[in-house]
Amino acid sequence: MNKKVNIAYHEVDFLLPAHRFDIRFSYVTKKGLPFVREFVLRLVHISPMKPVDIATYFGLSRREVDAAITDLVEKGDLEFSEKGQIELTPKSRGYFISLGATPLVSSLMESGGVFAFELASFNCVGRKRTYEKRAPGLWLHVSNETVANSERIAKKKFQEKFHKIQEQGLWEHKSYEDDSGRPSIYIMESVRKLGQEPLRLTSYLSIDPEGVPVERADFEALEDSSVVQELVTDALASARKTVNFKQVAQAMEALEDQKTRTLFNDHSVDIAKLLAAQQSGKINDGEWIPFLGPLYSKANWELISEYLDMSLSASKKAKGEPSDLLWIAPSDGFWGQSVRTSACFSELVDRSASKGKKPTKLCNPKLYLPVQHASDRRAIGRWKQEFSYYEKEVHGLVEGFLDGNVEVLILPGYLAVVCYHISWPDRLPASFPIGFITTDRSRVSLVDKLVKEYVGGMIAFETPRDLGEIKKI
Repeated sequence: MNKKVNIAYHEVDFLLPAHRFDIRFSYVTKKGLPFVREFVLRLVHISPMKPVDIATYFGLSRREVDAAITDLVEKGDLEFSEKGQIELTPKSRGYFISLGATPLVSSLMESGGVFAFELASFNCVGRKRTYEKRAPGLWLHVSNETVANSERIAKKKFQEKFHKIQEQGLWEHKSYEDDSGRPSIYIMESVRKLGQEPLRLTSYLSIDPEGVPVERADFEALEDSSVVQELVTDALASARKTVNFKQVAQAMEALEDQKTRTLFNDHSVDIAKLLAAQQSGKINDGEWIPFLGPLYSKANWELISEYLDMSLSASKKAKGEPSDLLWIAPSDGFWGQSVRTSACFSELVDRSASKGKKPTKLCNPKLYLPVQHASDRRAIGRWKQEFSYYEKEVHGLVEGFLDGNVEVLILPGYLAVVCYHISWPDRLPASFPIGFITTDRSRVSLVDKLVKEYVGGMIAFETPRDLGEIKKI
C-alpha cells in the first residue's frame, strides 16, 4: 500500500513574542562521601556496632578507627548509644534512600543565567539572543496582562520546569565525582526581564494528494504547541482576504493562460497532473513549467534560479543593454511573511552582475512592493524595515496589478514567472499560490507588455503608479 505524501502549498513564518530574563537561584544537589566515611556509615546503617567491630571489619588500628569515628561524630553523622554502640544520627539516616544504598549528602549551590521564555505557554526556548529586528512574519498576539506579568509567570514556570530545562541542556549544575540524583530548586532569588525578541516559527501549510488540507504539525522548538496553534489560527484568519476565484479567472484570461486552468479538478488541484506537467515542461526546455507554493519556497526558488541563470547567460551573449529584472509582489496578506523572501531577493541582486576581476552588469533587479498610495505609512514602514539593506532596488507600487492577485518575476525577452494567489477561506487557512515558469517568447512578451503598461501607468494626473525607491517615499 503506497503511503500518501502531503504537499506543502505555502510556508509562513510566525513571530511569537518571547522575553529574556536574568534568573538567579539556589539549588540543592547530592554528592557522594569520601571512601572511609561512606563505608563506615553504610556498615553502621546495616546494624549499630562497637568501634572494635568496625576496626576488625576494615582492618584498622585502634588509633585509626578512633580518628575516623571522632571525625564522623563531630560532623554529626554518628553518635553513641547507651549500650556503647555506634549508630546513625537522624541527619545521616537522611543520606540513605534504602538499606545498602550509597549515602548522599546535600549541598547548596548558587547559579543563574539568561533564559528566554515564549509568552504563549511559557516554554523555555533557550539562552541565546535571536537578534531579530522587525522581520517578515505574522505576529502572534498574546494578552497585555501576560506581557505585563511575564516576570512573575516566568518565575513560576522556571520552578515547575526546572528538571526539564536541565535535561534540555539549557543550564548545567556544578557536579561532583560520583554525583547522583537530580538537583532541586532551593530558592528563587530574582527574575529580571532584560528585553523582548520574537521566536520565529515556520509552518508549512500542506494538502494531501486529493487536495484536502492537512492538520498543521506542532513546532519542534516548543514542548507544548497547543496554545500557540490557537494563536496561529487567529493570525491566519486575520491575514486572509475574501474569495477571489472570479478575479483570478480574469487574470488568467488577460494572460491568455489556458494551461493553468487544466490543473484544477472539481474540488481542488490535481496534484498528479501538476507534477506530470512539471516534468514535461522541463523536458521541453521550460516552455511551461507549473509549480505550487510561493516563489521563495526552497524547491521553487531552486527551479526558478536554474532557468534564470540560463536566461542571464543568453542575455549576456546578446551583448545588449542590461534589462530590468522585475519582481512584482501581489497584494496578499501571506506574501513575504517568510525570512526567505529577502534572502531570495538578495540572490537576485548578487546574480545581477557577473563574477571576476571585471564584472559585467547582467540585469537591473527591481522589487515592486504593494502600497495603497504614497501616504500609506503603515505598508511603506513595513517594507522599509524588512528590506532595509536595499537602496535603489526596492520600489513602492500602487497596488492593483491584475487586481493584486498575481505575482510576476520577469526578465524581458527570456523568462517569466507567474503566480496566482488564490484565496479560498472556506477550504484553506492561507492563500493558495500556484503558477508557472516559461521561457516561451510569446508568453514572456505578453507578460512583459502587461507589466510595463501597469508599472509605467498613472493613477491620476502627475501621479505615477511607480512611487520610486521605497526609502525615499
